[in-house]
Amino acid sequence: MRDEVTPDRANEKPDFDSLLADLFGLNIRGARTLWDLIARPKRVFESARVFDWRSRYTPTMRLAFSILTVFSLLSFFWTSEDGVLYQTLLLELSEKLADEPNAPPVDEMLGATFAAYNFLYPFSYMLVHTLAASILFVWGKGTPWVARIRLYFGVASVGIALATLSVFDMPFLSVDQLVMSTVIGFLLSLLAFGVTYARGMSGEFSPAGLYTRAVVVAVFIMAIDFAVAFLAGYGAGQWASFQLGL
Repeated sequence: MRDEVTPDRANEKPDFDSLLADLFGLNIRGARTLWDLIARPKRVFESARVFDWRSRYTPTMRLAFSILTVFSLLSFFWTSEDGVLYQTLLLELSEKLADEPNAPPVDEMLGATFAAYNFLYPFSYMLVHTLAASILFVWGKGTPWVARIRLYFGVASVGIALATLSVFDMPFLSVDQLVMSTVIGFLLSLLAFGVTYARGMSGEFSPAGLYTRAVVVAVFIMAIDFAVAFLAGYGAGQWASFQLGL
């Protein structure tokens, strides 16, 4: 059976955009969607309310999952055996299992946990945040369920991108620097969520109503982020224990 190709693209030759799509599953449209969410989110928000995104943007759920996949692929930056996060967890786990005669090698257990976490986190994120998006009514009266999810992931994608960029310096941080970096990242993510919402929804509410909703959205998404991290971490620990026969 032949693949169906729209007549206007039947003779179109692959270009650089096609190569990026082959490599990463994202094309230039995806990058433009992320850029517009940062630079002019109102345009993306308006398109999210249209059936086909006005043929202009990548669906924000797909964008979010793609960035999460990149985050997992870059995990070697924050799971490096020489990194402070790995060494700190290795020390804590060694002390915890010191009195367990049948415990497996700590580095083996930690490696299995990190591997399971990297696999579970993107799927946990999408599932939990989709459920959360369904109960967040801050997008204007009459906004349908699908549009709410689209808008929600538009805001969340900015934070995910910010978190992805933050992993690059993790192998070079000390313990104190890691704590400070985490606090700064937390505050920047809150700001990114709130600002993206406020700019995307500008003109929809009174200034007081807009900024109040922006704070609610930022805190809400951050709280769900913590819940996802906890669930993925718990699931990873259980899976690693099962794999190692504990």
